[in-house]
Amino acid sequence: MKNTFLINDLVWIGFASAACYGGLKLGFGSFQQPHAGFMPFLSGLLLGLLALVDLISGLAKGWRDEKKDVEIWANINWGKLLLTLALLFIYTALFSTLGFVITTILLLFFLFRAMEPRPWWIVAVSSVTCTGLFYLAFKIGLESQLPSGIFGF
Repeated sequence: MKNTFLINDLVWIGFASAACYGGLKLGFGSFQQPHAGFMPFLSGLLLGLLALVDLISGLAKGWRDEKKDVEIWANINWGKLLLTLALLFIYTALFSTLGFVITTILLLFFLFRAMEPRPWWIVAVSSVTCTGLFYLAFKIGLESQLPSGIFGF
């Protein structure tokens, strides 16, 4: 048995328990009228369930099939990782100025192109389609306030 996996699962279960407790202290409300603790509680519950499933699975198999840390970190493309972090920081910085639609299209365009190079037209169509679906879900469906940006959309 690998102690690091056991400790990892127990830490996540503890973190999930703290999130659930904090959510309950803030007030859960109901599904029709959620209060401030609604999302923290549900997020903690989901995290705790996933950690518990991983813990039970690992205990049952003894973590035999798990890779060593060296194997996990050996094949990471650090250039892509750092590019992704830089793009997320730029996205955050430009989000209010350029607005949701433009910054999200640009972010997805660069991420789709950098992670797995595809033809430009597929990347462009995918970026616009995903952004449109996000817009429909959050702005229209959930009536969220998304920044319009300098162009008004």
